[in-house]
Formats: sequence, structure tokens, C-alpha cells
Amino acid sequence: MQDLSEFRSSIIQSNGRYRDDRMLTYFAYAEHWPFLIKEREEIAGFVLIRKSRPDTYLMGEFFVINKFRRMGIGADAVKEMLATFPGKWEIPFQSENMSGANFWRETIARLGYQWVEELRPVENRPDLAKDVWLNFTS
Repeated sequence: MQDLSEFRSSIIQSNGRYRDDRMLTYFAYAEHWPFLIKEREEIAGFVLIRKSRPDTYLMGEFFVINKFRRMGIGADAVKEMLATFPGKWEIPFQSENMSGANFWRETIARLGYQWVEELRPVENRPDLAKDVWLNFTS
């Protein structure tokens, strides 16, 4: 969430934390899967996947800690998630987050998938730029 605060007006709550209500759903509901990304037993990031429709997986959150970026760890995690959950996928990201946008386009292409890209409004946030969504089948 802190990384996205550069692009989206995320607010720190009075307890010093960002909102985590969306993230907590990944531990509470069926067809929601939380994963840690680890590098030599150290936590390097996390992945949150859920079903967006009965036959489609959604990359709800994907985060790699700065010190582990540009080492192939994120791409390896994506490859593993797509193999673990074969089928239709939706991966949304913010167009203004150029490093994230480049990561997703390059990683999905490098893995050999062809995608359709579309712009969708951010739910309940007409003030924000539309998100980019990659749609493909793994």
C-alpha cells in the first residue's frame, strides 16, 4: 500500500497503518489465496489471488520488497502462481506506476502469454485514472 501511495492518495490511519480490510478478506473467504514470496527463508513480498468470476483468477495484490526487486524473484513468483492456478487471469495495475506496468507487460510476455489489455475505472473512485487490466489464459 505504501508503494501505491505515490500514485494513489492512500491515507495512513490514526493507528499509523494503511487500511488492511481488503487484504484481510484473503484470509477469511473461500477462493481467496494469500502467499508469501520468500528468498532464502527471508520474506521478499506477497501475492494475493482470488476468483473474480467462477472461471477467472485475479491478481488482487502483488508486492516485492525493494531490496529484492530486479532479481527475477517477482517474475519467478508470477510463473509459479500461473502454474499453480491454470486458467483465465486478470491482472490489474495502475498506468501511472511505470515500473509496475513494465514489470507486468514484460513478465507476461516473457512467459509466452498473449494478453488483451483494457482500461477500467477504479471502483468507487471516479477521481482516479483508470486501471490497466491484462486478460489472458495461462
